[in-house]
Amino acid sequence: MTTDLPASETAVVVVPEQRPAPVPPERRGRTEVAARVAGKIAGCAAREVAGVREVSERGGLRRTRPASATVRDDGVEIGLTVSVAYPTPLRAVAGQIRNHVAARVAALTGLRVSRVDVTMTEFTAPQAPTWEVSRETPQEGPQETSREGPRGVSS
Repeated sequence: MTTDLPASETAVVVVPEQRPAPVPPERRGRTEVAARVAGKIAGCAAREVAGVREVSERGGLRRTRPASATVRDDGVEIGLTVSVAYPTPLRAVAGQIRNHVAARVAALTGLRVSRVDVTMTEFTAPQAPTWEVSRETPQEGPQETSREGPRGVSS
């Protein structure tokens, strides 16, 4: 069933060529990345590097913020304190941390990383495997357990 509408009540259809031009990204608004977020990203990125055991705040206690960051305009400076596994070459791992952290922070935040300071406070040995040794005497063969109690005895 069709209805005839007067010309004044017809809907306007917009075709792609008639759509208004999109607003350029620089005029849509502003995105700000907090220093805490940049520090969190830096700490997570540092943990991705082989040989890094732990990342903690510079000079702080364990279980605190993983890294410090200072955001100024479109740049960020990052400070990390890490413990490294023995026998990792320290200069090599510090360079890997700097490169990886700078790349990840820049990619995820859009900020220009001007500096990554890495302080290594611990050089930890790998943990020795622990073996569970049973102190009980070995028993011969598997033991059967049933509801009847020991073999041959019924209750």
